Amino acid sequence: MATISKDTLQKAGDYILSGPMIIGGTGKNISITNLVSEINIYQDIDTPYMSGSMFIMESAGIYETLPILGQERLLFKLETPGSKYTIDFSEHHAMVYSVQSRNPSSNRQHAYSINFTTQENFTNIRTKISKSFKGTIDKIVAEIMTDDSMVGTPKAVNIDPTINNKKFIAPNMRPFQVIQYLKEESISKRGEPHYVFFENPEGFHFRSLDSMLGELGELSNESVQHYKSQPPKEGAEIGDIMQSIQEFRLADLTNTFTNSRAGMFASTLYQHDIMNKNISKYEFSYEEAFKSQNATNQPSSGFGPLHSNVQVDGKKQITEFPNSKIFVHPSASHKLHNEGSYASPNYFYMHNNAEKWMQESTSRELEREYFTINISVWGNTDIKCGDIINISIPANRPLSPSDSSEALDKVLTGRYLITSLHHKIDVQEDIHVMFITAMTDSIGVRAVVQKKIKLKPHRKIGGLGLKRGKKMRKKSRSRTPTAIVAVRG
Repeated sequence: MATISKDTLQKAGDYILSGPMIIGGTGKNISITNLVSEINIYQDIDTPYMSGSMFIMESAGIYETLPILGQERLLFKLETPGSKYTIDFSEHHAMVYSVQSRNPSSNRQHAYSINFTTQENFTNIRTKISKSFKGTIDKIVAEIMTDDSMVGTPKAVNIDPTINNKKFIAPNMRPFQVIQYLKEESISKRGEPHYVFFENPEGFHFRSLDSMLGELGELSNESVQHYKSQPPKEGAEIGDIMQSIQEFRLADLTNTFTNSRAGMFASTLYQHDIMNKNISKYEFSYEEAFKSQNATNQPSSGFGPLHSNVQVDGKKQITEFPNSKIFVHPSASHKLHNEGSYASPNYFYMHNNAEKWMQESTSRELEREYFTINISVWGNTDIKCGDIINISIPANRPLSPSDSSEALDKVLTGRYLITSLHHKIDVQEDIHVMFITAMTDSIGVRAVVQKKIKLKPHRKIGGLGLKRGKKMRKKSRSRTPTAIVAVRG
């Protein structure tokens, strides 16, 4: 690899790789700088640790000398010239956990891939928690991550405060398993459910999705980069070249069938209390929830959700069918194991407030997979999982005389949240690229139905087992009120 100035980007794809070095279980360390041909590093907002792999080609017998048995440490540092952030495994080492695909490639030369992860991930699989916790969920998560008897990470831990208190007994569970369980019930101080727990080069994050998108539905987090799916102009600066999308692909977009069935657009929650024999009913509407949530494209005037307001079957919108998904969840007295910071006026005890998080959190989780894009771009260590980016995609429609040559696709163009990120360093080709998966939950200008679609009524025929022409008596269908219903036995 050529020597590159740490302050100047010479070309798109430049990188600085310090190391790498491998330390064996015996304490012996060997520099493998000239032996590594490829490095991959992965981040994902659904994964509480970073991981990666190194592809090595060597004939010095390092595998035998150390030896490599899956308990070694890797030390290296990756950065983009002029960048603010680095991916640094030199202080907090990467841990080797397996060797994959070892094959001889020539006389005495072997090629193999070393898979690695973070130290905290190893601590997690070796540690079990049998402990009772009490307090707000954010305080419990902070204790698990910083206490030396549990994870005890020296890295930064970024946690959004929560409001709901909880009594919880961890029955011989791994630390990350406890946190994954607790994040399901987490509600931020602004009443925002759906938390994610992940690691990126800045440390660990236990955050609500809303806080990653913006603030109070108005102030949005700034995007860290603007990517464009168009070749840069001749003589363009390196910064413009770094913004170009080499390739993009759209996944299974806007699947309203499966997402309606799973409860993204509407749902009903029946919450039952065995002790007091109460049943409460709560109906969720994605349309109503969207008005109070932060969204990726909320800086744009006229932005809206990624569904039209056309009436399904000529009667209701897709968000007006609460029976699409039914949830049933128990509530419990504070004398058992749950404790909330507020409760329904009809209850004399606190419960786990499932009506505040269950339906909306499920909807948000489905929403993250509802509209995603995969792009390949030049590598940049300033880009991290959980960041906001802008993406511009040219329109594929015939351009009118009023359109410029840079007309954009109004649906695909906008702000996106990076949900997963793959750094690939090809040492032989001396290039650094990234593969990004990003989601959006809105469009800059919402599509408005200009003309109602009238569907022809189904032709009525005789019922099964009845004589043709015999009229069937219609039964009136009562409507369930949308308000909370409390039934006492």
